[in-house]
Amino acid sequence: MVRFMKKKSGNATRKKVALILKDVLEDFVSFDEAFHKTTKSQKSIKLSKKDKGFIYLLSSSVLRYLTQIDATIDCLLKEPIKKLPNNPKMALRIGVAQMFILETPNHAAVNTAVDLATLKWRALVNAVMRNILREEEKYKKIFEDSPKIPKWLLDRWKKNWPNDYLNFIKCIQDIHPHIDIAVKNNVSKWQKELDAELMPNNVLRLSESGLISDKKGYDTGEWWVQDYSSQLPVKCLTIGQDDEILDLCAAPGGKTAQMLALGAKVHSIDLSDKRIIRFKENMRRLKFNPVIDNADILTYKTEKKWQKILLDVPCSSTGTIRKNPDILYSKNEKSVSNLVNLQTRLLEKSWSLLGKNGHLIYCNCSLEVEEGEMQIINFLKHHGDCQIDKISSNLIEDIQDSVTEEGWLRILPSGKKGVKNRDGFFIARLKKIS
Repeated sequence: MVRFMKKKSGNATRKKVALILKDVLEDFVSFDEAFHKTTKSQKSIKLSKKDKGFIYLLSSSVLRYLTQIDATIDCLLKEPIKKLPNNPKMALRIGVAQMFILETPNHAAVNTAVDLATLKWRALVNAVMRNILREEEKYKKIFEDSPKIPKWLLDRWKKNWPNDYLNFIKCIQDIHPHIDIAVKNNVSKWQKELDAELMPNNVLRLSESGLISDKKGYDTGEWWVQDYSSQLPVKCLTIGQDDEILDLCAAPGGKTAQMLALGAKVHSIDLSDKRIIRFKENMRRLKFNPVIDNADILTYKTEKKWQKILLDVPCSSTGTIRKNPDILYSKNEKSVSNLVNLQTRLLEKSWSLLGKNGHLIYCNCSLEVEEGEMQIINFLKHHGDCQIDKISSNLIEDIQDSVTEEGWLRILPSGKKGVKNRDGFFIARLKKIS
């Protein structure tokens, strides 16, 4: 249970939550960007670490459960909540999230929701919240029985993952998702220093919450945040000292850092100006110095042929919703279709940069089959010089339930064995044979 904060602090933090939700749901800013922008230090309002933690918890909880929250509120309005102006809409969503998800004391959930509303909308917010309070069990059941994710994604997952989609949703609705990290070296030392859990493949899982930047070893560049699943593509490339590797769509640089830590010489390319800035900041902190190009891969020209290429394509990122709940609302069928087209073009261009007998890792953090399995099946049909270089469970720990008959990896968020609660991922290793 999250304890109710003092009124002054509580009002300030909940106003911040409303701003984050507005940025994410109305302006389609990523949750990570909206959170950092809204909680930046200001002269007028100084937020403590506890305040920031509460803001993160409440805003991310609203996003994780928004479909159920809105369905519940709609039962008490003449028109759908989406037609309301931003102020009462966010106040009601925050109020219901506090009551049904964070288990804030009922009077506090109602009062803080009303306090968030402007004078014009205060009566409406008060009436809706008190109606829920009067028949709490009724509306809690409506909340629990309502669809848990947007229809476009629910329909997809029911079709493609009929035996797994309910577990995907459970992962999404975990309001305290873990954080995994990759370590430069001396994993056992940092396991002890950070009181972390040692996972297969030398991945560390942090057991304590709190700001990442405050943890020991972060400022000195000893480790970086990278989900368990995201660390596996590099391990599929079997990298040796001084191997030259082309890392495409490389920002924010987790995989680049992995390869550099193994002694490789990495040339990294990414199109996004914003992501390149963050990428360079990350490399400076880690004391790495890869070649970084801010360029469009599709128009990139070079005479060089590479023997090892890692292509982590832009995708719908539906495998990472548990940490990026904004994806539920920023993506749709059209965006998936557009991304599939872009991925096809990126794979074609990347293949042209690969030398004979070279290996290319194609990967992404999407659970959508068009972005993974179908991309590779279609690519193989049109490229006689390409074959699947099957990934063996002897090469990497804990992937027995992820290796498919075709020889690629389909990593689901809810692992049946070994590591559970991880990002969804697709990884294929391709070899150029003629």
